[in-house]
Amino acid sequence: MLNRVLVSCFFFVAFTAQSQLISSTQKKVSKFSFDTNTYVYFNVNILNAFRSLEPNEAHLNTPLGLRANEDPLLCASYSFGVSIPLHETLKINTGLAFTQNGESYKWNSVVNDSSFMYSSSYQYIALPICFSSAFGKKLKVRLSAGLIPSILSGYKQNQEWTDSDGSEYDNEITVQDDLNFFKLSAQASIGVEYFFGKISVRAAYLYIQQLNNSYKEFEDYIHRENAQGGQLTLTYLLK
Repeated sequence: MLNRVLVSCFFFVAFTAQSQLISSTQKKVSKFSFDTNTYVYFNVNILNAFRSLEPNEAHLNTPLGLRANEDPLLCASYSFGVSIPLHETLKINTGLAFTQNGESYKWNSVVNDSSFMYSSSYQYIALPICFSSAFGKKLKVRLSAGLIPSILSGYKQNQEWTDSDGSEYDNEITVQDDLNFFKLSAQASIGVEYFFGKISVRAAYLYIQQLNNSYKEFEDYIHRENAQGGQLTLTYLLK
C-alpha cells in the first residue's frame, strides 16, 4: 500500500513539474522577433528633390542670381538588390540603383506674356549600402541607415519660354561639363513591412543628404542634393 502511495506521489510531482516547465516555456515564446531572413528586393522611391546651393568662396564667389529662386523637383528612383543578415538584429542591404535628383525654376512676367521655366535632373548609377533592423511579427517596424556611392550617368535640363507676344519655344540641354563624376550621399529610412509568406511589402519614409559637391572643385557653386519622400519595396524570401 505504501509503495502504491509513493508511486502515485512520484507521478503527481513529475506531472506537475512537467506542466510548470511547459507553461514556463510557453510564456517565453514572444510575438516580438527580429527579421533574420535573406531576400532579394525591388525599391521604387518617389522623392521631393532639392539642393543646398552656395557660392564657391574658394573660387570666384559668384552670386546665385536667378538660381536662388529655384524650387524642388519630384523625382523617381529605382533599385534592386539583396538583404543579408549579419546578426540576429542587424542586416546589410546592397544592390544596384538608378537615382535622380534635381531642381526647377519658373518665372512669369507681370507686364506681358513673357515666361521662362526649366527643370534640371541629374542621373546616377549607384551602389547603395545600408544597415537595417526590422522587428515585430508579420507586421514589422524597420529602421535603416547607410551610404549611396554614385557615378554620374547623365544630365538633362528642359527649358520652355514664351516671348512678349506669347510665342512658345523650348530647348533641351544634355551636356554639362562642370559636374563632378562621383557623388556620395547618406540615407536613412523608417517604415513598416508586412509579410505574405515568402513575399513582403514595405512602405517607408526616406531621407537623403548629399555629402560632397555636385560640381567640380573650381566651379562657381557648391551644390548638394537633399531629398525626402516615400519608398515602396517588394521583397522575395530566399531563406
